[in-house]
Amino acid sequence: MPDGQFCTHCGAHRDGGPLRLHHFVLHPGEHLTTPSVISTLMPRLAHERSHLFRWGLLGGVALVALLAVTGLVVPAIWVAALLVPVLYISYLREADVFADEPLLVLLATVVAGAVVGVALTAAGDAIGKGLGAGGVVLLTTVLAAVAELLKPALPLLLLRRRFPNTLDGLVFGVAAGAGFALAQTLLNLTGSLGGVALRVDPANWVFTLLSAALLIPLLHGSCSGLVAASLWRPRGGHAAALRAAGLPLAVIAAIAFAAGSEVLDDAGLTPLFVLLWQAVVVAGVLVAVRLVIHASVLDEGASLGLREVRCQHCGRTLEAGRFCPQCGALLGAGAAAEMAHSHG
Repeated sequence: MPDGQFCTHCGAHRDGGPLRLHHFVLHPGEHLTTPSVISTLMPRLAHERSHLFRWGLLGGVALVALLAVTGLVVPAIWVAALLVPVLYISYLREADVFADEPLLVLLATVVAGAVVGVALTAAGDAIGKGLGAGGVVLLTTVLAAVAELLKPALPLLLLRRRFPNTLDGLVFGVAAGAGFALAQTLLNLTGSLGGVALRVDPANWVFTLLSAALLIPLLHGSCSGLVAASLWRPRGGHAAALRAAGLPLAVIAAIAFAAGSEVLDDAGLTPLFVLLWQAVVVAGVLVAVRLVIHASVLDEGASLGLREVRCQHCGRTLEAGRFCPQCGALLGAGAAAEMAHSHG
């Protein structure tokens, strides 16, 4: 057994025990309940590359805000809609375990989510005409619940055999959710413009576009990732109870985000307050994803045996199994690929 702070087979901390709450399995040193976007939703990303995607996300959001405040709302809508899906496709190509997959396979996951987004958004627009405030909230609630069942359907049905690990389920679920958000944003926001000029009055658009660029895709990606990760593997194991809670938690979060935003808006509260509510819900979903992933990966841990491997988190090359014995990180894409082949 290699010497170190962590068990290389099950990931348990030598002093903190098997739960290792202060060392999230994908990012040791980060507490399990920290709602970090990059370390949660991009689990195969090499540690030294994470800052590129973090700055890409922040830069894209800043660009959306700049376009919005200068009245260039139409370009801002397109940047907001494309930001997270484009970043996520880039991440899928960057991550070693997906690098050899045809781009068409990866795009198909995003497109499948977008098709669900088009269908449900169009249905909501058609059914919602003439409804009062209460009817709109009820319709929003129903559509949010249906969306969580349909968004990750394609990866769940077609990709589980090729990619058997829970992390793969998370990633494909997030990609489908990003596609859903892309379609929903374009249909809702371009429809509300009604074919106006390129430059419009930016009043009331800044908060809407910030939500569309960041919070809406993070909500849909996180919820779909949570559902897919929860249903990806057979039941059983120590993480069974958490996985069983994944789907209902995602549905509750989607309803709280959509219906709660409608209620707060109807109550006349400022868009900033609505944005803060949405941010709280997204943070809660990210923590739920981390709990499921953390428990599932520790549950899956001890099947590789020892071999020489380089840890992408701390940079050490050492004899190890599923986890780095020095920093506790999941031994990334190479380990995942080896496990996938061993199950194939």
